[in-house]
Amino acid sequence: MLEALEKIKYAEDQNERKKQQLLAELAAYEASKKQLLQEKREALRTDFSNALSEREQVLAQDLEAEEQVLSSKAEESIKLMEENYSSKKEQTIQEIIERVISEYGSQ
Repeated sequence: MLEALEKIKYAEDQNERKKQQLLAELAAYEASKKQLLQEKREALRTDFSNALSEREQVLAQDLEAEEQVLSSKAEESIKLMEENYSSKKEQTIQEIIERVISEYGSQ
C-alpha cells in the first residue's frame, strides 16, 4: 500500500511539474502572440499613416492644379473685361464728341 501511495505521490508530482511546464509554455505563447499583435497594429498604423499622407499629397496637388486653372481663367476674364472696357470707353467718348459737335457745331 505504501508503494502505491508513493507511486500516486510521484505521479501527482509529475503532473504538477507538467502542469507548471505547460503553464510556462502557455504564458510564453501568449506573450509571443501579444507581441506579434502589437507589431501588426504598429504596421497597420504605419500603413494607414502612409496612405493618409499620400492621399493628402494627391489632394494638395489636385487643389494646386485647380487653383492654377482658376487663376488662369480669372486672368483671362480680367484681360477680356479690360479690353471690353477700353473699347467701350473709346466708343462712348467718340459718341459724346459726335453729339456735342452735332448739338453745338464745330465752333
